[in-house]
Amino acid sequence: MKNLLNCVLLLLGMLLLSGCWDSSELSEIGFVTVMSIDVDDEDASRYAVSLEMPQIKHDNKDPGGAIKSGAHRSLNHAIYNIGQETEREIFLGHMKALICGEELLGDAQMFRHALTSLAKDSNVSRTLLVLATDGPAADIIGSDAVDEELLGAYITNFFHKKNPATTHRQTLDSLARHFSNGESVIIPRISESDEGLSFSGAAFMHNYSLAGWLCEDQLSALSWLSADAKQLNLDVSSDDCNFAIRIDDYSSKITFFERYRTLYAKITIELEGELKDLPHQGGIAQKQLEQKASERIQNDLEKVIETLHTQMGVDGLNLARELEKNYPRLYSAHVGGGLNIIDVPIIFNVRTTINNAG
Repeated sequence: MKNLLNCVLLLLGMLLLSGCWDSSELSEIGFVTVMSIDVDDEDASRYAVSLEMPQIKHDNKDPGGAIKSGAHRSLNHAIYNIGQETEREIFLGHMKALICGEELLGDAQMFRHALTSLAKDSNVSRTLLVLATDGPAADIIGSDAVDEELLGAYITNFFHKKNPATTHRQTLDSLARHFSNGESVIIPRISESDEGLSFSGAAFMHNYSLAGWLCEDQLSALSWLSADAKQLNLDVSSDDCNFAIRIDDYSSKITFFERYRTLYAKITIELEGELKDLPHQGGIAQKQLEQKASERIQNDLEKVIETLHTQMGVDGLNLARELEKNYPRLYSAHVGGGLNIIDVPIIFNVRTTINNAG
């Protein structure tokens, strides 16, 4: 009798578990791979959102896009409205990239609110890639430059490579961390040309707002102050020959010192690498080539720092934070005394070692 009762209870339990009352069919879910956010053309207080979603055709329902758009003063409501229009539950758990338009980047309040809204969504990955574009982000997500490939996959594949853009890659988590620390931030730029989509240059952000745009050469120069500059290439010209040096080991640091009551910043960079292609004729003056490489890095950095400090008027290297964190006495004496950190003289010490020259 006891065994019979157990069997009955087991069968009842199986009947209860045989269905999911709150399950959703795949055709009822809008899986988002890329999101673009702009300021709405008709109302500057509204977000204009576009979502890339893989096409799923089921019965007579709307196949889901690939691109669906909506607008609202609230980012979450704009996304919700897209779901209502497509009769799908929008799911952001598989989203690969967020593309921010130029007008959004220029509005600190809207940009900050957008990042905060996405960060609060438990479905959104903290490693979500964030990109900038110097124009409407909707133009990028709506581009047909990526042949037969989802834009999200295209972006992800690019950022698996090693180049200046990936050196400065930003995620939802890294942006939150940098901004909360009061740091300036570089966001890689994606743009469209006659050749298709490209990743070149970056938006330079200060206090959640766009300070200006960096070209590819400026972005490459700032890569030498990044913690992830290994395996980058350095092109150097010497004696009418061009050489490509692959960087195998690398370190950089910013220090401060005081001399005759004047505050100085010192940037020390040490690189070690090898020539990618050894020339067939003659030898290479190793010391000369190493000097040329060091001069190239210093000159490039001096130019981009001039742009950041003079043209944009921002502390592009986060010198104030480094000074306050590691040299509180000097910070109090100088910045606390009214010194503008971008007026601090910068001294460079760049040393390059080439292991297979000569």
